[in-house]
Amino acid sequence: MERPLALAGFESQSARAHVVTVLGGIVVFLLGYFGAVAAVYGDVSVLALEANIGAQRVGGVAGAVLAWAYFALAFVRGYGSPIGNAVVYPLVIVVVAPFLARWAVFGPDVLGLIDRFVGLFLLEPLVTTAIVVLPGLATGTTVLFLWATLLSDERRREWERTHLPAAFLEAFVDDSLE
Repeated sequence: MERPLALAGFESQSARAHVVTVLGGIVVFLLGYFGAVAAVYGDVSVLALEANIGAQRVGGVAGAVLAWAYFALAFVRGYGSPIGNAVVYPLVIVVVAPFLARWAVFGPDVLGLIDRFVGLFLLEPLVTTAIVVLPGLATGTTVLFLWATLLSDERRREWERTHLPAAFLEAFVDDSLE
């Protein structure tokens, strides 16, 4: 089974470099997540209970901003995956990593999780996800926008030929402007 073309890695990288890039994004997110909570609340143990949504949001926003910036810079350097770096990898990390990290450090708060995801407050996890994802997505978009504005058309085409696989270029990049 082949990977979808949109998640295929950049042309000049190995599978190992691709995996290391994604693992680096996880580490960057967790450093931002726990670091922001420690800076704001003085102690990461406030994350032990699922009910402390404020601490989760603070850590999530910081981690998301760092993760999306990291993946945007990895995109610029030609590591990871063209579509994966922009959306898929940081989104999955930002949504899944906080649960797994809190559970690994403090153990699962099953009752708190049930209270949070069942009943009238089902909307809260979606609101928290939006609060966390939007600043990260904006950061990644800004980094990529700034990078793109610094490139001339010639340098952009050279970057595309160097880093993007031929099949990806053919499927996703419009060469009609050349």
